[in-house]
Amino acid sequence: MSSLLRHNSDAAAVPALASIPSPQTTDYDWVLVSGFIVILTQVGFAFIGAGSVRYKNSQSVVIKVFLGLFLTVLIWWLFGYGFSFGDDFQTKFLGGTKLAGAKWEATAYGNDYTNFVFRASGAAVGTAILAGAAAERMTFLGWSIFAVLYSGFIYAGLTHWTLAAGWLSTLGFKDFSGAGVVFFAAGVAGLILTILLKPRQARFDNGATLDFNRHSPLYIGFGSLLVLAGWLFYNGGVVNQGAKTQYTQGLVAVNTLIAGATGGFFSFVIRHFQYGTSNLAALSRGVICGLVAVSAAADDMKPWTAFLYGAIAALIYSFLAKVMPAAHIDDPAEVVSVYLGSGFVGIVLSALFDSKAGAFYGFGAKLLGKQFLGLLIIFAWVAFFTLIILLAFKGFGILRIDAETENVGIDKALCLGEAIVFANQVDEVPLVQQTELGNLRSSQLGSGLRSGFR
Repeated sequence: MSSLLRHNSDAAAVPALASIPSPQTTDYDWVLVSGFIVILTQVGFAFIGAGSVRYKNSQSVVIKVFLGLFLTVLIWWLFGYGFSFGDDFQTKFLGGTKLAGAKWEATAYGNDYTNFVFRASGAAVGTAILAGAAAERMTFLGWSIFAVLYSGFIYAGLTHWTLAAGWLSTLGFKDFSGAGVVFFAAGVAGLILTILLKPRQARFDNGATLDFNRHSPLYIGFGSLLVLAGWLFYNGGVVNQGAKTQYTQGLVAVNTLIAGATGGFFSFVIRHFQYGTSNLAALSRGVICGLVAVSAAADDMKPWTAFLYGAIAALIYSFLAKVMPAAHIDDPAEVVSVYLGSGFVGIVLSALFDSKAGAFYGFGAKLLGKQFLGLLIIFAWVAFFTLIILLAFKGFGILRIDAETENVGIDKALCLGEAIVFANQVDEVPLVQQTELGNLRSSQLGSGLRSGFR
C-alpha cells in the first residue's frame, strides 16, 4: 500500500478514490501449481477414453485427447483467453482484448500469465470429455476443427458470461468451478455429437454378434483415480487466495472428496442391484459424477450436503446409463450420463443447499429459477453452435470415418497399427511352432496335459 501511495504522491495525478483498484489477494503460486496438476488430468481422461472403447480404437481416443489439449492451449492463447477474460467494453457478452498475449500483465492487480495456465487447463478438460463422445467414429480432421471451435468460442463465451463476471452471473446464476459451464455444457455438446455421429456399425442391430464391450475397465479405474486427484487442485485452484483462505480451501477439498467417494460407492451399489454384478466401470464413473455435481457450490455447502450431491448424481447416472442404450444412443464413454446428468444435478441442488443463497437455508426459491434459466441458456448456446458446426462437417464429409476404416479399426487403418497387440493376432503360430506346443495335437491344447508345462 505504501508503494501505491508513493506512486500517487503527486496530488494532481491522484484519481478519485473509488477508481483506484485494490491489490489482489490471489496466491499466484498456488494457482499456477494447480494449473500444472490439472493438465495431468488429461492422462486420466485418456485412460478413461481408451478403456471405454474396443481395443482396435484405443490409440485413436488417446490421440483425440492429446490433440484436444494442444489445440485448446493454442486457440486459448490466440483467442479464447481474450474472449473469456478480455475487456468486453461494458457489454458483458464477450471479451475483445488480450488476444494472442497482447497486453498481458503480471502486477499486484492481476497476472494474466498465471490465469491463462489455470484457465486454459480447465478449458482442456471440457475438450478431453468430448473426445470420449467422438470415440470410434469421428475423423481426426473433424475432431481437430471442432476442438478449436468448441474451446475457443463456445466454451470461451460461457466462461466470460459466468466465471469472468459476465451477464449470466450478473443475473444471479451461480456456478463455483464449472458444473454448468464446463461439465453440463460438455454433456450437451456430447449428446449432439453422439447423435449426429450415429451408432457404431451394428451396435443396435438385432442378432448382431459383434462385441461392443469396453476392452479395459482397469484403464477406466486408473483414469478416474487420476482425475479425482487432479480435481482437488481444479476446485482448489478456483479458491485462488491459496493459504490466505485456509478454511475455504479445506472446506472445498473435503466437499470434493466426500462427493466423489459417495458417487463412486452409490454407483457401485446401484449397479449391483440392477445387474447383480460388481462393476469397476460404474464405480469409477460414479466418482466423477460426484465430482461434477459438487463443483456447482463446493465452497458454499456443508459436508453432509456434498454426500447428498454425490448420492443423487450416482442415482441419475445409473438411470441415464440404462436409458441411453435403450434409446439407441451410442455413447461409448458415457459422456452424457456422467457429465450432462451430474452437471444438471449440481446446479439445481445448489439452489436448494447453497449455504448463502439456497432455499433450504431460508433464502427462498429465487435462486432456483435463476439456475434453471442458466441451464437453459447454456443448453441453447452449446446445442445451437454444436449442431451448426457438425452439420457443416457432415456436408463436407469430414464428420464420420468411412465404413472400411470402422470395420478394420482406426488404429490399424490410420495410426500405423493397433496400440494393443495380442500374441494370437499375428505371431502366435510361428512362435508355437518353435516350442513344445507345436508338437501337440489340437485336441490337447488347453487341456492342461502339456509335456513340460505341468
